Amino acid sequence: MRGIIAIAAMGLLVSACGEAEQRLPAADLVLTGGKIQTMDAGRTWAEALCVTGTDINYVGSAEGAGACVGTATKVIDLAGRLVIPGLMDSHLHIFGGSISDVGVNLTLATTMDELRAALEEMKRLNPGTAPLSGRGWQNYLFDRFGPRKEMLDDVFGSERAVMLSSVDGHSTWYSSGALAAAGVDASVIDPNPGVSFWERDPQTGELLGVAREGAGRELIDAKLLERTPDAYRTALKKWLPRASASGLTAVFDAGMGAPTLIDAYDILGELDGQGELPLRVYSSVPAYPDGTDNPAMTVLQNREKYSSAHHQPYSVKAFADGVPEGHTAYMLRDYADTPGDRGVPMTEPTRMHQVVMDAEKLGVPVHVHAIGGAAIRMALDTFEAARKFDVGAAARPRHAIGHMDYVDAVDVPRFAALDVIPQTSVQWATVDPSYDTFVSYVGKDVHDAGYPIRDILDAGGRQTFGTDWPAAAFLSTYKPLIQIETAVTRRLSGVESGPERGEGQGISVMEALEAMTRNTAYQLGVEDQLGSLEVGKRADILVLDRNLFDMPPHEIHQTEVQVTIMDGKIVHSTGKHN
Repeated sequence: MRGIIAIAAMGLLVSACGEAEQRLPAADLVLTGGKIQTMDAGRTWAEALCVTGTDINYVGSAEGAGACVGTATKVIDLAGRLVIPGLMDSHLHIFGGSISDVGVNLTLATTMDELRAALEEMKRLNPGTAPLSGRGWQNYLFDRFGPRKEMLDDVFGSERAVMLSSVDGHSTWYSSGALAAAGVDASVIDPNPGVSFWERDPQTGELLGVAREGAGRELIDAKLLERTPDAYRTALKKWLPRASASGLTAVFDAGMGAPTLIDAYDILGELDGQGELPLRVYSSVPAYPDGTDNPAMTVLQNREKYSSAHHQPYSVKAFADGVPEGHTAYMLRDYADTPGDRGVPMTEPTRMHQVVMDAEKLGVPVHVHAIGGAAIRMALDTFEAARKFDVGAAARPRHAIGHMDYVDAVDVPRFAALDVIPQTSVQWATVDPSYDTFVSYVGKDVHDAGYPIRDILDAGGRQTFGTDWPAAAFLSTYKPLIQIETAVTRRLSGVESGPERGEGQGISVMEALEAMTRNTAYQLGVEDQLGSLEVGKRADILVLDRNLFDMPPHEIHQTEVQVTIMDGKIVHSTGKHN
């Protein structure tokens, strides 16, 4: 722990030495008179802190902080309000989310009538015949083959090209006009049968309208959608203030493009250089399932070339499987509705082993998408094999498994034993309108046992939370306070009572906050800089309008972030403070 000048006393940090207080330099910013949860190793409370430049240089009593105040110091009187470290999302997609976060939100359509009304509204807002894209239809509204092209044809006309991604982002719904415009018909070959494929009529082979796992991306989307770097830049700049208002100060982007990865890097570097990037971005490089390259080497090369003050290419992103909605999640037992089918690995074990081993040797983390129990076990087995490799004095990379919905009880202790980060989109751990559909796919016992967060923490795992925005199993959101609430209640946001998904797996507010601060900092290898409010660490700080530790848990999402500070600068303010 670096440069601590404060010690704990009766639950409150006070200055270690009165003389030391007098030697403090005048701060740029002082927050005083509040309840500050530092999220340090002792979960210590303080009254005040001082910020000079980008760093925290005092944490302790309000009286002690007085020594930081100079003629040019900005002082915020907290008036008893709660202060916590900036919140860190451990898995989302800022470019894909921001460019799709416009117009009609299809995720809010929870019935067929609501969906049709949403499509009609989309048509109203986007008149004409130009190709149209969107995102968010709910899988549970349809049978296992997904929606049909005829519904889009009925709303938009049979000649207009319409392309709508599902809420989870793993399936795309096409109109007849989109198929025709791209020259795609029943003769199209599935890129990877069982993994990336077209849904077809079982008797005729006719395309029904849905492509799984990107089967239509190059054939249709790339041809019909003209998304330029300027479009992505504009969308991201529109979203960034909303991210700051939600309390986000750092994110791990688990797959970006604007439209290419290098375009995304260029945009982030440009915004950062202009002082317009109000959060830290740690990005990833894809490990293509059919590739033979060394993506870890690409990460290191990209770090050298594209890193900026608040952006760093950080890890490899690999896929062990898909999602249960398309029966592409790799399960430990057969799907309940399709005996004999338990899915297959999206990345063959030999390729996954090579990707991870290359990364281990180079000290580069690998972040693996794994939802089914078999995919999670495959990833853990691969990491275990890599851990046996002698890296000498080099630091072991912080590997992570993303989402990890259906962790088998046998595998729960392995996260801590292997120092692999369990990363979860916890806002999906609810009994929501999609619940019965998932149960029909994987079985009630498997679904109810999903996201065993209490068990993982009890076994010593360093749990982190990330929304996967804009992707979702049901609720699509980037807002971290919703995740904190759901981790505690295991219910949909705002629901006070009723069935919990995974009864007994809820955690405390402190543990949920830890998952989005110090644990995510650990995942990203920056725990010496971020994740807690301590002397010498970066000043990423939130001021909230209410105390998360002293309120009904189902109301946590209502909390207002009144001030967001990143790197010592106020990047969001409601103006409701002195």
